[in-house]
Amino acid sequence: MKGKSKVILIILSLLIVLAVVFSACAKPAPPPAPAPAPAPPVPKLPEKLHWDVSVWGGPRVLTHPIADWAKDMNELTDGRWEVEMHYGAVLAPSKEQLDGLKAGLFDVALSASHYAPGKHPLLTVDHLPFITPPTIKQKGEWGDAIARHPAIQKELEQWNAKFLFHAPLSSYEFMGKVPIRTVDDLDGVRMRIDPLAGKVLEAFGLVPTMVSPSEMYVALDRGMLDSICLPWTYTFGSYKLYELSKYATIDIDLKGAGMNVVVAKDSWDALPDEWKKLAEFSARKAWDRYDKYNMEADMKWLPVFSEAGVEIIHFPPEERAKVLAKAEAAWEDWVKDMEAKGLPGREILEFTLAKRDEIIAKAKK
Repeated sequence: MKGKSKVILIILSLLIVLAVVFSACAKPAPPPAPAPAPAPPVPKLPEKLHWDVSVWGGPRVLTHPIADWAKDMNELTDGRWEVEMHYGAVLAPSKEQLDGLKAGLFDVALSASHYAPGKHPLLTVDHLPFITPPTIKQKGEWGDAIARHPAIQKELEQWNAKFLFHAPLSSYEFMGKVPIRTVDDLDGVRMRIDPLAGKVLEAFGLVPTMVSPSEMYVALDRGMLDSICLPWTYTFGSYKLYELSKYATIDIDLKGAGMNVVVAKDSWDALPDEWKKLAEFSARKAWDRYDKYNMEADMKWLPVFSEAGVEIIHFPPEERAKVLAKAEAAWEDWVKDMEAKGLPGREILEFTLAKRDEIIAKAKK
């Protein structure tokens, strides 16, 4: 019995030793896993959002892509973002679009730098004569690049404005009561034309006269104007100027400047990121839309002009070259004017010309 107790004691001792050895060799228990971080809150989309868009004049080629953008916002958000177009300058006159935007009267505006040049002077660079690329799509890309230049962005920010997309215009041509076949025919002609473009033609005796779009028809009818310079063809059709005109002169391609669709920065900043992406996605379609609407306008209005008895004159290339030779001096005058105001006119002009040449070269590849 005594021997049996010794055996049991020895076995127990061995078990204790083995337990200690195994305990020493075992891996330490892993620390408890950290609790998962809480998921970021999902941004809440508005149940309903209403924006107002301010433009002047009636629905036309200039405004159709803006209306398309507004329609996209409604459809892409399943009707939760309603963007309403207001025509006829009912929310603000053409010269006070930025004022209304800054005052919070509406959320989107069509901004025309040549109607209110003092409000964003650097942006008037795209209204200089003979400076734009030739096609609507190229004009759109070019105008977009100009509006995104930091110095011009700074101008827009003073009006609580954020650039959305460029609204390119077709080439500026002439229509009125007098024939213009050569540069000599410009002498003494009272033409509705913006001052920047008209400055080149003053060298040939033109008398630039700036009136608002709503005043053009009456001014031409009463003899206050002899001719009008506007984008071809739809503006002449929209304002019914062909009813009073006998002649139209094309192939001058004096300029092809545009306007800009801008958004109130406060309204934009309040948008959910998802909706900002939708707005920018639709905005990138604008140039194709302008190209389409301009072609449709030509098909519509050219027969109307012909039926009204308007004679179409093709300005000869050699005559156009005489006007073109004066353009660079007008550009330099613009630079001097900007720099006298403490603005980087030279930088903007060089950027504008380089961007134009880049876009044209890319199109030729």
